[in-house]
Amino acid sequence: MHPRHCLFFFALSLLGWNAVAQVGAPEALDRFASRVLDSAWRPEVLGYIRNTEFFHPAEEGRTRFGALVGLRRGYELKNGRSVELGLMANQSFGAAPQLLPWVALRAQGARYQIQFGSIADRGHGLPRQLLNPDLRYAVPVVYGLSGTGDFKRFRAHYWAEWLTAIDYGSPFKEQIHGGATAGWVGEHARLEGVLQYHHVGGQIDSSPAADGNRLNYGLMGQASLGAVELRAAHVRYADPLERFGPEAQGFGTSAEVAVTASPKLRVEASYWQAENFRAPLGQGIFQSRNPEDPSTWYREQPQLLGLGLAWEGLASLRIRAWYDLVDRSIQPSVTWVRYVVLDPL
Repeated sequence: MHPRHCLFFFALSLLGWNAVAQVGAPEALDRFASRVLDSAWRPEVLGYIRNTEFFHPAEEGRTRFGALVGLRRGYELKNGRSVELGLMANQSFGAAPQLLPWVALRAQGARYQIQFGSIADRGHGLPRQLLNPDLRYAVPVVYGLSGTGDFKRFRAHYWAEWLTAIDYGSPFKEQIHGGATAGWVGEHARLEGVLQYHHVGGQIDSSPAADGNRLNYGLMGQASLGAVELRAAHVRYADPLERFGPEAQGFGTSAEVAVTASPKLRVEASYWQAENFRAPLGQGIFQSRNPEDPSTWYREQPQLLGLGLAWEGLASLRIRAWYDLVDRSIQPSVTWVRYVVLDPL
């Protein structure tokens, strides 16, 4: 696929930008990620069902059915500083429970916010090609640093997440995921750049796995025209030293149209084409290799059509199917999420 084949979709994206896919994430999940804690201990429950009936060599289907429960509260200090404490448990049925301590230090001003410790917003406004939606249920809370800054029409968001830490002799590598999105934000349109950094390494582990650094970067955005929303993204992959395979670089382009049919119902149609595109944390069906096992399969030019329905009521429901134009297969998925914050104890 020659880069000129992407020009039409790249020109469409200049209408305005936002995250091409995560903007359509379930609202219930986003409410959990963005909840501002007050000074009371409030029980909260995030119930979820996510089933991907994928029979694809780049991503096999899986089912997550469970709930995240916990208690959190904030302690206001002074000068915009606060401390957040709590404990959460993520129980994906059929799997071992995850205990997730909530400890965060927050500093907030008129145009900025910085948080160190627990991070609930795993999405970071990234499209599914760069961050698999499944990760938001598999590991809903991570630890690191995140922040935002707003300057009139300019907005920036950044993060650094320590996904895996090691000790001496650990049989696995350390992993760090960092990045930033920044750009112009208008009333009906926005244009943003994205940079995503992936580090795998460590000197004291015993793992023979490859280590090194990789990047994903590009542009993404959105324009709203009444009930119609246009989204597009052009993202790239860079592994200059070829530490994780023979693909030193690759790219992918996405175009999406979403129509709000009613206050609760939205219909989405999308198209994706790529060449040698890889993203360590992205959804596999969009990539040239399986991110969980890169040695098993390779396709130089993935190409897919997507159709989805989004329902927002007491709960969030997503029904989506991707049609692989190369092998003519259909990859469906269903996601249901409900988030409830109860009265204080």
